Parts: sequence; structure tokens; C-alpha cells
Amino acid sequence: MSAWERARSIPWDHIPQDGSNLEDQKERIFRELQRESIESELQQQERHQSGPTVDGGEMGVNMSNRIQEQPKFPYSSIELLRQAAFGGCIGTITGGVFGFLDGMRGAGESAVLKNASDMAKARFIFQGTSRNGTLFGIFFGGFHVFKYGLRVASNDQLGPYAEIAIAGPISLAILSYKPTWRAAVPYGVMLIGMDGINHAMRRN
Repeated sequence: MSAWERARSIPWDHIPQDGSNLEDQKERIFRELQRESIESELQQQERHQSGPTVDGGEMGVNMSNRIQEQPKFPYSSIELLRQAAFGGCIGTITGGVFGFLDGMRGAGESAVLKNASDMAKARFIFQGTSRNGTLFGIFFGGFHVFKYGLRVASNDQLGPYAEIAIAGPISLAILSYKPTWRAAVPYGVMLIGMDGINHAMRRN
């Protein structure tokens, strides 16, 4: 893909004009665009909530003051739900696959299930798939919620790798709280590692 094709989705005023490599700045540009989009949504909500006033100059001053008081990376419930839904979907799919594979292996190794009916084996595999899918959906969704909370709290100053380094151990500590969940910790580490690799690939 040429540099022109990569730059078509980026507004002209966000493309580096100092000759620096666009690929190195792509992650930062997309995060700035996301922040500007959230700020625009909040400004529109402020306009709807404030309503029309008689003194237009006063309304403009109040609006300007509110915008200046807003943090650099404002909180958005919609973005929080997006992050939770994204992490939940990825975690559920990944956990379901792991649960299915573990169930297949357990059904083949168990002396009891070897003599059981096909229906009993299918029920055992389904229970493992649904249990792991739910567990990993909650785990990875919570991980992305932690990351978004850190981004808002730090005004987007930490960066994606620092967010992963902080949110990852917290999420893994919660996952290892119950002994029955601890077998899933290696899979959780792999999911968090895949998230870091995804950021690195998007940056490159």
C-alpha cells in the first residue's frame, strides 16, 4: 500500500508536514482524531442541554469556559461501552475456542466419559465452552475497561503499552483470585500479549 493510499483516511491538517514518516505517527494521529471526535460529541451535548438563551454573547462565553474546563481526553460512556463490548466479544470467542479444545481433550482422556454416550460427551464439551467463553469475555472486557479508565485518568499521557502494563497485572490478579480460575491465567496472558502485538502492528 502506497503512502498516498495510507494517508487518504487521515485529514490533511493531521498529516505531518515536517517530512517525518507517516507510519511512525499513525497511532498518535488516530488517537488524536478519536479524542477530537469525543470532544465534538460532548460539545454537541452541551449545546442541547444548555438550550437557547437571550444573551448570545453570554452563552458563547459560558460555552467557551466549559470547553476549556474539559480535560484533554474527556470521559465518554459510549466509548467505554465500545471498549467493553470489543473486549467482551474477543474474550468470549477466544475463551469459547479454548473451552471447546479443552473439553475435547478432557472427553478423550476421561475414563468415565470414554464409556459415556455421545450426548453426555456433547453436554460436557458445551459446558466447558460456555463456561470459558463467559469467563474470558468478562476478563478481557474488564481489561479494556481498565485501559480506558487509565487513558481518561492520565489524559492520554501514558500510551498504549503503559496502559497494558498496568491494566494487565490487575486483570490477571482478579482472574487468579479463585483457584478454579487459575488454570485460565496462561490464556489470559496470551490475550493480553496479543493486544500488545496488535498495537505494535497498527503502529507499523
